[in-house]
Amino acid sequence: MGSNAGNPVKQRRAELKLTQQEAARRAEVALATWRRFENSAADAKGLKGFRASNLTGFARALKVKVDDLHNLVTGISVEPGATDDPFGMAAIIQLFNESFKGDPLTPADAMALSDTVDFSDFAPTEDGRLHLQHGFTGEFASYLKGEVTIREVELLCDLPEMVLTQVNDHWLVRMGERIMRIGSELNHGRVPRPVCLADEYALLLVITNSEPPQLGELAERYPDLLSAEDVFGSDPDIDEFEEDDFEIRTEWKDRMIVGLLPPDSSHDFRRYDLTIMDHYGQGVYDPSDSRHPLRWFDRDDLRARCESELEFVRLPKEQQEARTREALARMSMFFGTEPTSQDDR
Repeated sequence: MGSNAGNPVKQRRAELKLTQQEAARRAEVALATWRRFENSAADAKGLKGFRASNLTGFARALKVKVDDLHNLVTGISVEPGATDDPFGMAAIIQLFNESFKGDPLTPADAMALSDTVDFSDFAPTEDGRLHLQHGFTGEFASYLKGEVTIREVELLCDLPEMVLTQVNDHWLVRMGERIMRIGSELNHGRVPRPVCLADEYALLLVITNSEPPQLGELAERYPDLLSAEDVFGSDPDIDEFEEDDFEIRTEWKDRMIVGLLPPDSSHDFRRYDLTIMDHYGQGVYDPSDSRHPLRWFDRDDLRARCESELEFVRLPKEQQEARTREALARMSMFFGTEPTSQDDR
């Protein structure tokens, strides 16, 4: 029991006479996820990196209410109706309410998508990139260390089978950064817009893994957040004669896909082709094929090249000539030849 001192989660687990494996099983999470949860105890931001379904599982395993889980983990009690807002929730709600007007996202829609990213392995860091040393200790880090398979990594495991068999860890890191970028855009009050196929798939993964605001716990956690009914005067995802959960999920996800993703025709049906090929167990083995996973980021490369060329043509003539001389000098060093000036041509 001495090793549990100062850790309220371990203490509570000991009171229930549960091992970590048993607690993880009751919470329906991986053992690595439960260990990360225990290690987050006494940290005011300790629950930030977990999905809502994880939090529900943790509360179930520890036999506490979800609302009381934060108090247990951090030791900070937030009384109902308190005027102080130690976690800045009011400012977050205000940002979403002012930024998302329903075309294409309502504040509740944006928060649902943001929570999916924030509670995943890809919680955004300040610079929008992955850093293993910055609390990045979930299943994806375990996968990179060879401790779990990609099938245990949420969101990424939903990529097409043909993709997962043809890419490497670096590619998956870049996909993780794409997922993080979506959360970062939303948390800055901006609608995430895909610029390449990788962005499209990242956004599709977030949408398909998000719980519609009508069915989740958003209304309880963010009581002042504007819903679809507040914005539109009615809820476009709920038929007044049919309120089946499956139908609500389908309608909401269809609305998100139509509103956020470009039509298939704008990318030459690449995403549609990939879906069909994956269904029939076919792969793309030619790296020059625009559908090959290695080409998913091509639009970023194209954009970077265009921006570089625009930057060059906007320079004064003297600076353009200086850069050209530098480039020729580097080429001559590489090929072992004498540099050729523009005047010699």
